[in-house]
Amino acid sequence: MSKFQWRGCGSNDIEVILDLNDQAWGNDYISISKKIESKIYPLRFCVCKGCMMAQIDHTVPKEKMFIDHSYVSGTTASLKKHFSDIGHSILSRTSLKKDDYILDLGGNDGTFLEFFKNSGYDVLNVDSGVVQSKISNEQGIRCINKFFSNELASEIIIEKGKAKVIHGSGIFFHLEELHDFFKGVENLLSEDGLLIAEFIYLPDLIKNCAYDQIYHEHLLYYTLSTLQGLLNNFGLEVYDAEIKEIHGGSCIAYITHKSSNKRHSKQLFDLLTKEETNKMHEIETYYKFAKEAVNNKKLLKKMISRIKGQDKSIQALGAPVKGSTIINYCKLTTKDIECGVEINSHKFNKFFPGTNIPVFDQELTPAPDVYLLLSWNFKDEILAKLEDFRAKGGKIIIPIPVPVLI
Repeated sequence: MSKFQWRGCGSNDIEVILDLNDQAWGNDYISISKKIESKIYPLRFCVCKGCMMAQIDHTVPKEKMFIDHSYVSGTTASLKKHFSDIGHSILSRTSLKKDDYILDLGGNDGTFLEFFKNSGYDVLNVDSGVVQSKISNEQGIRCINKFFSNELASEIIIEKGKAKVIHGSGIFFHLEELHDFFKGVENLLSEDGLLIAEFIYLPDLIKNCAYDQIYHEHLLYYTLSTLQGLLNNFGLEVYDAEIKEIHGGSCIAYITHKSSNKRHSKQLFDLLTKEETNKMHEIETYYKFAKEAVNNKKLLKKMISRIKGQDKSIQALGAPVKGSTIINYCKLTTKDIECGVEINSHKFNKFFPGTNIPVFDQELTPAPDVYLLLSWNFKDEILAKLEDFRAKGGKIIIPIPVPVLI
């Protein structure tokens, strides 16, 4: 077992639930002109019996995953709307003054902060990605190109004082130095400040059999109960939460210092009760999920084999990190999928990580008979763009939760 086993509570009692095979990390897109292979790492989904926090048991160095990578958040219209909605929610929950500042941790290209910048507020982004930080700065949203830490929090306090609002979308399950990160948040958040944590919600991951949400960047998988237990160590607590459909089921937790004595919402109570009812604290729940994931793999491979047997072409639509999990877990090759197509230029003319499947510009690539929709979490937005394709007889495989051909 790797050093990652102690990440949440320090227990050594870790149960391996689902082995997704050794895989390249999901953003390791290598140019098709280079004759090198991706390095592979174990990808195993585990649950800690000590605190019931779900995690993977191997940590790829953060310097490899989060400095030079291709994901940018500003390419998806539905994500922009989602961020705008959260911005409105924050304004309704706080009494922000114009001299307060909003901090986004792991803010990528600055998409989330656009709402506040356009509303006249002072904003600050912290992101380790070189490309993402450059884009953010070019858009007038200052970005500190570093990993967030307690040390960096102290530097920000010296420069700007404490933050009234701290937001993080996704970063909370990326954390290698979990305790140092939250210590920095505890110190940087003002006494009456609001911390907004967005993360893939484990109960929805389980319900949707979304095993493709498991990849090396995602070290941790939270329920509200396990998150609350973690935050207790840092004088923080969730006082409200809501579930959104974005990313196939995400939780937005609203967090304050415990000393603020913020009244807990009924919505939070209901969600915690539902977690208990759905047995998220029992190991058998996770083993059931593992069986469903294995069955999904069998059904998807069978569907693809049947389509190829009809001499039809298949392309992967979208090349998200989660798509790499599906392709590598199901051991798909160019015999199954000719290529992937994308609108993100940072992925053009590169291989899906750990595979021989190339990714091309969608606009320059003739459409296939069938698309395998790897970005299924943006299904509605993508299907609206594919009305002509479907009207001409084109088909689409939706792989999660159970493979269907539409």
